[in-house]
Amino acid sequence: MSKTTSTDKKVKKTRKRKKKSKNYYFGQEVQDQIVNYQNSKCSIERNKIYEQYISPAFKELVHSLVSVYKFKSANEDIEHLKSDCVSNLYETIHKWSPDKGKKAFSYFNVVAKNYLTIQSRRLLKNCNRNIYLDDAERLSNSIKTEIYDQEYVDGEELLRQSLAQYRKILEIIDYIGDKIKDPNDIKCCFAIKKLFNEIETIEFFNKRAVFVYLREISGLNSTELSSSLSSIRKIYRKSVGHDKLFNLFETE
Repeated sequence: MSKTTSTDKKVKKTRKRKKKSKNYYFGQEVQDQIVNYQNSKCSIERNKIYEQYISPAFKELVHSLVSVYKFKSANEDIEHLKSDCVSNLYETIHKWSPDKGKKAFSYFNVVAKNYLTIQSRRLLKNCNRNIYLDDAERLSNSIKTEIYDQEYVDGEELLRQSLAQYRKILEIIDYIGDKIKDPNDIKCCFAIKKLFNEIETIEFFNKRAVFVYLREISGLNSTELSSSLSSIRKIYRKSVGHDKLFNLFETE
């Protein structure tokens, strides 16, 4: 019977050691390009840097996190959750600073993981609260009776109401546009109207995606856009609602 020597043990231990995997998709080049993006004042140059270097790294980072931690998106397409996460990373580009000594990958990895965790829990919670009408097994008899007793909705009347509401929203935007004077607020209001008029062409429609669209159309940075939206909301709250100049939900 052969004996195992100390040399053999060292060889076995050496074989068991695994090399640390390197992060090839989010390395120093991407970090340098993020710095270039932050320092650039040209929107065309920033878009080029983002699309060529940063966006692919963000997408691969999110894809990797979803694969490793098995994040769920309830009844929604997981790709929507991934897209929302990438949009969130895009909005936080300006928050990372190389002066803090933390690598870009480490920072955005934490941001993405936190976002995916929070959103996955929220979507799952909403899923448990809601029931789809075609999921008959989860509907109680009382709910079924209530659904069946609902009045028939006239399609033409519903379309008429939607068009009337659409025209009223445009009227509200024009009203707010006449009230604002700040150049950034004017750009923001123009972007809102343009986005609303092209709503049928929007691929992703959620809060973060809309923020990104408005920022690209207006040319404002995140801070400027947030400030302008805050100013517009103040006028909106004073003018829209019950017993005010505009009421979106009143029946004609």
